[in-house]
Amino acid sequence: MARRRVYDAADIATSYVTTFKDRPVEEREQFDFSWPSRMQHVGDSVAVAYESDKWKAKKNGRRQGELYKHLAESRNTAYCVPGLLGDYYESGRDWPVIGPGVDMSDWPMPTHVAMLGRFEEADLDLYTRGTDSKPRFGPADNFVKVTVGHGYLGASKILWSERDPDYEDEVFLFVYTRRDGVLMIIVGEQLDIEKDGIVG
Repeated sequence: MARRRVYDAADIATSYVTTFKDRPVEEREQFDFSWPSRMQHVGDSVAVAYESDKWKAKKNGRRQGELYKHLAESRNTAYCVPGLLGDYYESGRDWPVIGPGVDMSDWPMPTHVAMLGRFEEADLDLYTRGTDSKPRFGPADNFVKVTVGHGYLGASKILWSERDPDYEDEVFLFVYTRRDGVLMIIVGEQLDIEKDGIVG
């Protein structure tokens, strides 16, 4: 089996946090998750909501969070670990999804990430027609809201240029929990982290 390609991303993570929160990094935390080696391309992410304490002054020793929602301004692709999407009303029932499995074992992933805030939800436009190898989107109103208990939203870059100098590096968002690790990855050619928040 090929060994996972990882790279030191401390500078990228620090830059994203200081830009996003408009203040220096205040704490560093060690996480025990690893990047999934396989995920499923389930469709597109059209919005991501999160709670962040960016731009907030401390009150009584802590900062209060505020809810933000980023509406995708370009195509953002959503990858989920198998079994993540379930029926809200029927516990234990998987949501039917179509889309190819993606081998991510050779993706050059970061060793450091920027934690943006507590994850609230992602709105996904799922593939519902065709086959796993040739999926298609269904009706225009086929959107689902994905929530993850105790989830967090992070960001970093996939350094494709480390693998091939002709490739451009790609900003990505990801959702994780301390218990389950990385559950969702969202990529987009125009995604970026700026002082105003997530853009692209």
